[in-house]
Amino acid sequence: DYTYVPHHLRHGEHLEPAYLAVNPQGLVPALVLDGGRLLTQSLAIIEYLDEIEPEPPLLPKDPFGRARVRMLAQIIACDIPPVNNLRVLTSLRTLFGAGDEDV
Repeated sequence: DYTYVPHHLRHGEHLEPAYLAVNPQGLVPALVLDGGRLLTQSLAIIEYLDEIEPEPPLLPKDPFGRARVRMLAQIIACDIPPVNNLRVLTSLRTLFGAGDEDV
């Protein structure tokens, strides 16, 4: 069983005290486990869920397929320009008073 709780990033809901109490980083996604243990980062959560509940699988069963998923996750995490990151956009607005069209 799980409870899905959406957070509207553009409205800053991930920075509200209730969410920061769950994940002090203010990042999504976050998976809270029994005993209050916390996992963040999509790939770590997917791998954890795949290990505790292998059927149906979230990741491919073959080593190449699993490696390809990790490769794509790294492209998103490392290679997409930071300016597409909401935290960077927020900093530009805050530090320089930039509007939506400027950033």
